[in-house]
Amino acid sequence: MENSENKVRAVSDGTYTLSETENENQFLFYRNDEGELGEITNEPMDLFQAYIMNKMMFGEISGMAMYNFYCEISESRKYLRLTVSDMEVKSEDDSEETSNPNTNKKHVSFLKRLFNKIFG
Repeated sequence: MENSENKVRAVSDGTYTLSETENENQFLFYRNDEGELGEITNEPMDLFQAYIMNKMMFGEISGMAMYNFYCEISESRKYLRLTVSDMEVKSEDDSEETSNPNTNKKHVSFLKRLFNKIFG
């Protein structure tokens, strides 16, 4: 993970890197050895999740975030451009008027059960 002034700019798993671009909500995903990407499975989303978790740890994002993605691969097949849209961040301080409390409680309860099954 690259870090400048406590701001997360990129994350890497040793093989791949996901880094911010100059365009807001746009990222580049590429191999660290500059080779072609080949068949891609969950790697871009795994790194994006790590990116968001780091943002949360450094206090840049608080609450629950939901995103939509659009991906394009370069002609050279060395870069994947990931564009994030419709970002919605819900913090614990959001009023009940802006969100359905029953839906949020069910979603949080589901996540707690899921984490307990995986890690518990």
